[in-house]
Amino acid sequence: MNNIEYASQVLLELRSRTQLAKLPVVIATLRRISPYVFEELVLTCCFEQGWQIQRNFRYTGDGGIDGRVLILGKLYVIQVKRYADYISPEHIKDFLSCIESERASGGFFVHTGITGQLSKQLIRRSDKIILVSGQKLVNFVLGKQLKIIGITIPVKSVNSYQ
Repeated sequence: MNNIEYASQVLLELRSRTQLAKLPVVIATLRRISPYVFEELVLTCCFEQGWQIQRNFRYTGDGGIDGRVLILGKLYVIQVKRYADYISPEHIKDFLSCIESERASGGFFVHTGITGQLSKQLIRRSDKIILVSGQKLVNFVLGKQLKIIGITIPVKSVNSYQ
């Protein structure tokens, strides 16, 4: 509960200074918080999108799944990485395996790092991974509607923190 509460405080802080909350500021803030708070922050943003979320009961030993969401009746799994460096292609391969083992429609790979060319190729080859990083992550954190798989999902009340 403490991580969820702190994640809400971080969102409130970032959204209250929208003029300043550009990509470098948001990413730097996300890289400074604990990985567990970052996971909860992402799940809170998913909830604000109007998606039904399933939080994990623990942070370690989660099998590579940091949360689950139901969107229009379909299961999507979430993996969150708080990195400053390149995302390893192995992370992408492992996540694809998680999606398959969960029999999910797809998954959100959310990270603060850099997506290298090999990782981008793996993601492009799969129709299961939705990459949320860079400006897309910033927009998501600031409460903007997230487009997935070419479909715009209707948003609930997103800016409940303002």
